[in-house]
Amino acid sequence: MKQFGWRADLRNPDLEIGVHLNDIHSVVGIPLFRLPLANREYIQTAGLRSTIAWAMASLAEISAGAFVLDPMCGLGTILLEAAKEWPEACYWGTDISDSQLEGAYVNIRTAGLTDKIALLKASVKALPLSSESFDAVISDIPFGKKFKITKDIPLLPDILQEMERVLRVGGTIVLLLSQDLRKHVDGIMKRIENDESPKAVPDGASETTAEKVVNIDENSSSVVNGVEEPFLNSGQMCFGSLVPDGIYGVSLGKTDAFIYKYKKISTVGNH
Repeated sequence: MKQFGWRADLRNPDLEIGVHLNDIHSVVGIPLFRLPLANREYIQTAGLRSTIAWAMASLAEISAGAFVLDPMCGLGTILLEAAKEWPEACYWGTDISDSQLEGAYVNIRTAGLTDKIALLKASVKALPLSSESFDAVISDIPFGKKFKITKDIPLLPDILQEMERVLRVGGTIVLLLSQDLRKHVDGIMKRIENDESPKAVPDGASETTAEKVVNIDENSSSVVNGVEEPFLNSGQMCFGSLVPDGIYGVSLGKTDAFIYKYKKISTVGNH
């Protein structure tokens, strides 16, 4: 700027260049569209970024005729993205908040998907749904400023157990977790794995399957030691039927998050 007298016109630039830098890699790119990729005309009230919701749905392996549940659906963004991309499946969303369900219904109606997505007021801690009735469970575990479960961290095992209960064998769970929630989930899974017998890994499964549960986060042992015992009372939980199937880091703008994917390999209580 000093040598050539260049001035950046931030309102109407000739060329916009985006640079993303972190400790591992750098990415340089230019925008191809004027509208953000996450922009959706059919979403009246925005919730989770649409691109993240689509990515989560794509990991759920949704097939024709599948039953898909978001037990903490909020404004319904995940369900909307999934139903738009995979319209031959059936979608259910539950939430405990009336205002969130009202916003979700408006979004679903605007998108013309009222025949594809059903909404139900219910707590994720006690879903009024039959066991093993869904092929995929996808959820953004709330951690934003307005809706979050930080104060209800001790209830996280109950939430995960209900998701596992309603999922069919062979089904997929996809979760979006904050960095803090990720540590708690890793701590739970590590504690459960340490207390499980070798029967938790069925015949034919890779011996490394169980190892993956323990080694998701090398620092999770410190989390276990820092949490009160009732939070990790594995004798009251049954997560042995879930095995990790991928972890993906994503950016939510001002914060980073992680998409966790699990597969259910056996009926709860029979691992």
